[in-house]
Amino acid sequence: MKRLLILRHAKAVPADATGDDATRDLNPRGHADAARLGAWLAAHNMAPAHILCSPAHRTRQTFEDVSQALGRSPKATFPESLYLASVRTLLAEARKTVDSAQSLMLVGHNPGLENLALHLVRKPKTEAQKKHLRAMAEGFPTCALAVLDFDVENWKQLAAASADIVVYIRPKDLSS
Repeated sequence: MKRLLILRHAKAVPADATGDDATRDLNPRGHADAARLGAWLAAHNMAPAHILCSPAHRTRQTFEDVSQALGRSPKATFPESLYLASVRTLLAEARKTVDSAQSLMLVGHNPGLENLALHLVRKPKTEAQKKHLRAMAEGFPTCALAVLDFDVENWKQLAAASADIVVYIRPKDLSS
């Protein structure tokens, strides 16, 4: 079994017409949300073995805040291709993961991550899965996390409609 955690970066400062989008920082709410999510991951024993993170500043900050709350920093790489990546690119990068890693977190941007999660999830079997999928289909806000399980031996086997959704959580779910 392989577990894929799909995390959209936390809330960033607004883009301005003259600034470089890739250098945008998280705002205070974004830092707080990422730290809360990291604590939630630690409490639920869902720390990833490896992280693929977009090289944008806001995604790196999200990774750092989550890792700090986890109490450890998982092995991470920052492929340039993940910046504003498409579903095809995200899936290609995930499939390159070493098979010894049982879990992988992708940290990146929308619409790619939301589309990837919806592309990978198969028809829900349980009421809990239906609830998570409905919530995810409503949108993938900043610092949202989808956790997907695949009944496969290696990462190259990731395919459309082949994952069970384990959980979908948004910052507002952590504050209640």
